[in-house]
Amino acid sequence: MGQATNKAVTQKGGTEQDSQATSNKINKKQPSNFKNDMHKFLDFLPFDYIIAAFCASFCTASFISLITTAAAYTDLTFLSALSPISFIICMVVVFAGQLALSVITKAKQVIPSTLLASAVAFGAILAYNNPSQIYFNIGIGFVMFLVVAWVAKDDKIGFTKLRLPKKSLWIIAVLGALLFTVTVSLACIARYHAYMTYNFDFGIFAQMFENMRTTGLPNTTVERNTLMSHFGVHFSPIYYLLLPLYMIVPRPETLLVLQALFVAAGVFAVVLLCKKLNLSTNITIAFTFIYLFFPSLSNGCLYDFHENKFLTVLILWTLYFVISKNTRMLFVFAVLTLMVKEDAAIYIMAIALYIILGRKQFIKGGILFAVSIIYFAFATNMVAALGDGIMINRLDNYIPAGEAGFLAVAKTCFFNLGYFISQIFTADKIAFMIWMFLPLAFAPFMGEKKAILLLLVPMLVVDLMSNWQYQYDINYQYTFGVAALLIFMAIMTVQGLSRRNRHTVVLMSCAMCFIMSFSLFYPRVRTYTNAQNANKTTVAAYNDLIATVPKDASVTADNNYIPYMYNFTDLYMYPNYYGSAQKTEYYLVSSGNIASNADNLKTFMGDSYQLIGSAGAMQLYKLK
Repeated sequence: MGQATNKAVTQKGGTEQDSQATSNKINKKQPSNFKNDMHKFLDFLPFDYIIAAFCASFCTASFISLITTAAAYTDLTFLSALSPISFIICMVVVFAGQLALSVITKAKQVIPSTLLASAVAFGAILAYNNPSQIYFNIGIGFVMFLVVAWVAKDDKIGFTKLRLPKKSLWIIAVLGALLFTVTVSLACIARYHAYMTYNFDFGIFAQMFENMRTTGLPNTTVERNTLMSHFGVHFSPIYYLLLPLYMIVPRPETLLVLQALFVAAGVFAVVLLCKKLNLSTNITIAFTFIYLFFPSLSNGCLYDFHENKFLTVLILWTLYFVISKNTRMLFVFAVLTLMVKEDAAIYIMAIALYIILGRKQFIKGGILFAVSIIYFAFATNMVAALGDGIMINRLDNYIPAGEAGFLAVAKTCFFNLGYFISQIFTADKIAFMIWMFLPLAFAPFMGEKKAILLLLVPMLVVDLMSNWQYQYDINYQYTFGVAALLIFMAIMTVQGLSRRNRHTVVLMSCAMCFIMSFSLFYPRVRTYTNAQNANKTTVAAYNDLIATVPKDASVTADNNYIPYMYNFTDLYMYPNYYGSAQKTEYYLVSSGNIASNADNLKTFMGDSYQLIGSAGAMQLYKLK
């Protein structure tokens, strides 16, 4: 009996012990499952993804704070206008949302995609609110490189896995070209309608095309304040190919639209280049984006009208036919390029040297080089015959006293290399180089075949050697030929890179083109659009006053009034940079210049003129 009782107690005790053991196992199992879950979560989203999600949430919150806060972020008062609680809440929501969406969809691309998009958006709004600051853009570029390098490693956003139909490439190119044309055209027209354009470089071309339409001759009276051919300043027969299009709607605005359209058309040469080099559809689409957002192209289009801007599309097509080995079309487009301007020969010479040394096509390259030299000699002689010769004064900083011409420039560069380097690497010119190379992630320097660097010669000669500030200013027309060469060099470089490096360069370039366009192009668009809307009444009054002046009268007009008098045949610019002031039947000038006697204007007019009308700052005087 006692044994049975003891046995029962033992069994009971055993049962209690087993129960306690089971309970302990359960208690131990719970933290074990939590660890397993964490291991699984971190296996799916490693620690660097968590950090990336945090960075993405910070960029998103910063972007939202910038567009919703009235104060400028460049001022310390921004902090007092910002709501820290809202900022933190936004970060928490975006951070948790990324993690949740990644787990629910089992897609690791969510976080890197969000990081890339938010970083680009944040960089763009920073650049937009602090425009045209190259050092600030360098700082943004440094951060973007860190983001892109992480995203591109192991193709975290699935760039290579994205499969787009081939027809989508052409749809994107066409839509992109149309969007570029419309956006740039509207911005340029807004600037024109706001009376923000000038004789240089719009009034001369508006009058020239009107004269070409009516007389067939490229004559102007406002380029040198005397009746002369524009070809006496720059030999540009390419304009006759544009004339039929201008004649459809003979207005200055037509020139601005045609210019934007021709620059946009370069995207189709970019597409064909990429296809010829067997680049993927994704990479090709990326390069269409790079071209259409390349900062110097859209930004440069906003400054009036100039033959240089037609270099981009023609050089790209020339290079396409180099790659496709179509000799006939190569020479056709090389000649069209030469017809843009006398110094266009420099670009064709560089292409010829690339064909000779980079592609080992000695006969073809040699003939092309010879053609460019012959045409340059012909064009410069035409400029000399019709005007005062080409503007060798742009290189006066290389010409010693008592010497003249290109030979003197060559002697200085060869025998005094130190001086040559000192003229190239100045603060302003280094900044210009960064504006041009940073949007391409410096890809032109990464290629294994160094012969392609010969295509940098035009940048050296046209932009960097001169001390005339407009030659190396991102806001003007002297970047357009160089931009075509740099984009071609980037395409050729990317084609030869490894997959990882290829994606890093392309993504970085896309990001910086977009961001830097917000630094240059879009702030100016806002300025011109606002000016157009704000000055409608004044502009209408200006137009009405100009309409009272007879079209066949001799008129001297202020520099920024001339573009609106394109159909006046006897028109001259004030101030006269090329001679003494002349008596004309009418003077249309600013009241400020009269009051201050600027350039001796009031003294010159004296009692010979009487005020017959005014509109805002515009005053119309007639010879008594």
